[in-house]
Amino acid sequence: MKKKISRLIPTIIICSSLLISCSYGDKEVSGTNEKVSIQKEINQAEKYISNKEYSKVEDLKSQMYEKDGKIDSKNQQKFDELYSISKLLSEDEVFSKTSNLSHLPTDYDGEFSKEVKESREQLKQSLIKDIQNKDFITNDYNYPKEYQPEYYLSLYVGAMSNFEDEDYKHAYNNIKKIPNDYNGQFAEEISLARKKLKDRYEVDKEETEKSNEILADAQKQYDLQHTKPQIGMTQEEVINKTGWGKPDDINRTTTKYGVEEQWVYNIYGYVYFEDGKVTAIQE
Repeated sequence: MKKKISRLIPTIIICSSLLISCSYGDKEVSGTNEKVSIQKEINQAEKYISNKEYSKVEDLKSQMYEKDGKIDSKNQQKFDELYSISKLLSEDEVFSKTSNLSHLPTDYDGEFSKEVKESREQLKQSLIKDIQNKDFITNDYNYPKEYQPEYYLSLYVGAMSNFEDEDYKHAYNNIKKIPNDYNGQFAEEISLARKKLKDRYEVDKEETEKSNEILADAQKQYDLQHTKPQIGMTQEEVINKTGWGKPDDINRTTTKYGVEEQWVYNIYGYVYFEDGKVTAIQE
């Protein structure tokens, strides 16, 4: 009997070890994939928005950083939508409001769909009013392409704002994003503006190119004036590629070894040549 028990002990130990190992292994895997629930925060955010306590949603957002990467993607998306809604409803700046609106799907139909639709409509009316008043400076709209027709109208406002700032390149690039066959609100104004901005951009582009050529020539002349003769240069290179240019006088000596020349520069000094190449420079 004792012998049988002694034989069973190692087997029991091995099985126990395997069970413990498997148990720890399962816990580790589950721990790795474990997601943190934020349903409580979601419920709180919904309550805060209903009570118009938008700053408290901001506080919840700050707390979420500790759970970054551990939250289920659907819950994360839900909270992010609520956060964007709180910013949309509380911010005063148009750029911020449209930016937060862009974080919501265009067909959002959640608990605050009524408030979101009303805010979107208010922003749209503000955009239309700015265009009617030709006020392209006061507000900066940031609609994504998915939001139509506000996106194209905001491109028009942005283009005209760039134009008033004499930023003709960005003005034309903005209005180019509006399709040529656009036939929505203010289509006629946009069509006329497209031609106006294109013509002004072409003129500005030509002027810029000419200015760049002048600057390049000036830089070339500056570099040339500050370039000195170097050992090994040919006579043509000294004349055409240095600021010394042509000499004021030339002293030439012919020997059985070849022709030696001394170029005299009254301002700079002397350059010595042997067989047409610089061998010495005296300043």
